[in-house]
Amino acid sequence: MLRLLVAVLAVACGLPVSAAFAQSRARIWDVQFGTPVTQLPINEWVDPACGTNGGPPTLPLTTFADFVRCPVEPATGLREVWFVYDDEWEYIARAQRDERGIARYSANALDRQPILTSLLIDGGGLVQGYRVITDPRAPVDVRRDSHLLGGLLKTLIGGARWNCADQPAEERERPIDGLFVKQTCVAVSEKRLARVETRYLYKAGQDLRDVPRFAADAAGDFESASRLEVYAIDAVTGAPCCQAYVRP
Repeated sequence: MLRLLVAVLAVACGLPVSAAFAQSRARIWDVQFGTPVTQLPINEWVDPACGTNGGPPTLPLTTFADFVRCPVEPATGLREVWFVYDDEWEYIARAQRDERGIARYSANALDRQPILTSLLIDGGGLVQGYRVITDPRAPVDVRRDSHLLGGLLKTLIGGARWNCADQPAEERERPIDGLFVKQTCVAVSEKRLARVETRYLYKAGQDLRDVPRFAADAAGDFESASRLEVYAIDAVTGAPCCQAYVRP
């Protein structure tokens, strides 16, 4: 309430949002593995719900401590809890038409790409991983560049040595305007497994040659996405998701 009051007074006085309050910028890649859910920044990471690995959230949760209500993922053995960053200051900046403030306080976006964020939590309530995925609901003109975020996602993992491999096209997957991107990059250290996937392609049924129709009707029919997954090695050793990279 105090933060909102300060911001309202700033708007009334015509001050930029940045002059009203310095918003904390705790981000998911700053979390330490093994952190109890009770120690997460609940005033900044809000609206928790059970995640669906890149899809929409499902069961709303009162707090992160309700993670046990989410199903265990067969692939990881962990529970996924989706959340959003508090975007109060971003909305105030938009109300002020403060472009610099909007850019500074854009909460649920990275390099102007809307993102989905979720934590992966073990049975003891400890954070053992996280995901950052470009939002497939982004406007078409924004989503078209989602695959470009993969390079930036890799820079978030300090000291990582990435091994990247281009994946073969599946049946009827085709390039977009001559460009086909289907790459997986993996970085494994003593304590951490990180994986970045980037995609830019037509999937089966999206190309106009597969399903003839008006071009305007197919404007959003393409795959452009980036995703980052990071796990604590001890938490996923032997799990189906990671057997190819982590040996028991």
